[in-house]
Amino acid sequence: MANTPPRSDYAVFQQIHQIYYGTDDGFAELTPRQEICHDDEHIRGLYDIFQHYKAFYSDLAPKRRGSIHLVSVVGGLYGLNLIPMFEPNEITFYDTNVHAVTFFDIIRRVWIDSPDASTFLDKLTHASYEVDSPQEKIIRDCIAATQNGTLTEDRGQTARSLLSSWRYALDHFDKTRDILSQVPVHTRVEDMQSAGFRDFIAKGENIWLFCSNVIYFSFFELCFNYPENAVVFASYFDKTEILDLGKYTKGPVTAHCRLPMSVSTQDQ
Repeated sequence: MANTPPRSDYAVFQQIHQIYYGTDDGFAELTPRQEICHDDEHIRGLYDIFQHYKAFYSDLAPKRRGSIHLVSVVGGLYGLNLIPMFEPNEITFYDTNVHAVTFFDIIRRVWIDSPDASTFLDKLTHASYEVDSPQEKIIRDCIAATQNGTLTEDRGQTARSLLSSWRYALDHFDKTRDILSQVPVHTRVEDMQSAGFRDFIAKGENIWLFCSNVIYFSFFELCFNYPENAVVFASYFDKTEILDLGKYTKGPVTAHCRLPMSVSTQDQ
C-alpha cells in the first residue's frame, strides 16, 4: 500500500477556469489529453467499465439495489452515467469547487428541459438556454466551446467530448431525465477530507460513493455508521476499484481511502 498519494502536489481547484468539461474516467489515459474521435473502437473500453459497474449492481440482493443514495463528485460529471445504471432514489453531487457544482446544476436543468439526447446536446452546443447569473453565463459559454472544440486552458479543462464523457447516461437519456427530475437531488460544496463531508458520510444510510480519482491526490479515512448497503467506487482512467462494505452488518466501519482502499472495524 502506498504511503503518500502519487500526486500529492495537488492544489485545491476552486476557480471557475478549473472546471472539467467532460471526464477521463472509464478511458485509457490520453497523451496528449485530446480525444481523437468518438467511435466504437475508441469507446470500447468505456463500455467495459460500464459493464463492470453494472455487473456489480446486478449481483446484489434486490433490497440493496432498491435503496441507493448515489453520492458523486462533480468533476467532469462521469457520475451522470451512474444514475441510469444504479437507479438511485436519492442523489448528492459534491465538489470542492463551487463553480463545478454550478456546472452540474446547469446540466441538470438543461437535461430535464430537453425531450431527447440530440436536443440536449444541441442546446449545449449553441448555448440556447437561459442562465441566471454572470457565473452561469461564463460556464454556458465554456460548455459551448467544449462542444465546438474551441475551449482554451485558460477558460477550463477538457479531454473528451460530452458525448463520450456521458455516453451511458445519454444512451439512457429518458431514464436519466426521469430520475434527475423525480428523486431528491442535493449538492454540497466541500472536499472529501472536510469535517462536514466526513460527518455527512458517517450519518448517511445506503451511501454509494463515487470519488473518481481523488485518492490520487489525497489519502483520508471515512467512517460509515451504516455500512450494510455502503459502497465506495474509485476510478483511475480505465482502472476501477470497488470497496463493498455490505458484508458488515453493523457499524461503524472505516474506509481507508488509499491505494488500494481497505476497511477496518472497531475490533481491528
